[in-house]
Amino acid sequence: MSIYKDFIIFILGFLVIIKSADLFTNAAESIAVFFKIPRVIIGLTIVSMATTFPEFTVSAISSFMGASGIAVGNVTGSFLVNISLVLAIAIFVGVLHFNPGAVRKKIIFLICASVFALFLMWDGTVNRIEGLLLCSLSIAFFGYIVARELKTKKNEEKQPGQPGLSNLIIKEMIIFILAAAGVILSAKWAVIPSSINIAHYFKIPEIVIGITIVAIGTSLPELVTAVVASLKKMGELALGNVIGANILNILWILGFSAVIRPLSIDQQTKFVAMPLAILFTVLIFVFTRKKFTLTKGNGLVLFFLYAGYIFYIIKFAYN
Repeated sequence: MSIYKDFIIFILGFLVIIKSADLFTNAAESIAVFFKIPRVIIGLTIVSMATTFPEFTVSAISSFMGASGIAVGNVTGSFLVNISLVLAIAIFVGVLHFNPGAVRKKIIFLICASVFALFLMWDGTVNRIEGLLLCSLSIAFFGYIVARELKTKKNEEKQPGQPGLSNLIIKEMIIFILAAAGVILSAKWAVIPSSINIAHYFKIPEIVIGITIVAIGTSLPELVTAVVASLKKMGELALGNVIGANILNILWILGFSAVIRPLSIDQQTKFVAMPLAILFTVLIFVFTRKKFTLTKGNGLVLFFLYAGYIFYIIKFAYN
């Protein structure tokens, strides 16, 4: 009966994380608008960070609890889910049209950041100094993006403040705090302990749970965002959110988790997961090099590559 209890706790914990992350995102945007923060800053920082909040929480707390496999597996697994499965589903919903110039620099940066992260992993660990370096790179990159966008849109009017709605903004701040607590507590007391118990019960390495179930679950906000953007024919938002989320995954989330506690990197992560993450990103760059769309054919390639990776992980990698 214990294993069934762990499965129920795991599922309920994830549902709480997803709902809390949704409330957190909405409250964050309301607070930003109230304090007259330009919409471009909201989109580039708050929204992208909010959609990766579940990954951040799960990996950071896993690192704190000494579950390095789940922390690393969640980062690499979420990266692969975002760049393949999430994009593939968004493409199946509707072909993604976009301006290549708006996303190609981010893709190139993501490729470079992934190669650098793999270089740091090569000795089998990511220590605190290396974690700080990764965090610094993420701050520098998003700082550059925000500064560039503000310069480009310097004539754009700020969102009007609403000084008369003090009770409403207090309510949003309370929701913001409670939602953040919901994500953190659900991860710490439900998702992570139950996922560890499930892994131990079935004699599955923790990193496999991190790469598969945990990674797919924490990537649900990105999936919802990409599908909604695809339905609204906003291809740049769908692709941009995936690229931005993966930059945060590989720099901020991995880096911060390593700062909390040095992370052990297993052979499969070094030789399979990270090289595949780089390969998938290079494929996106190739797909978008001369076209203004990601087609259903591109989506099928991404989907089957991800399915093949999961089959390999379950059948061969950790047996």
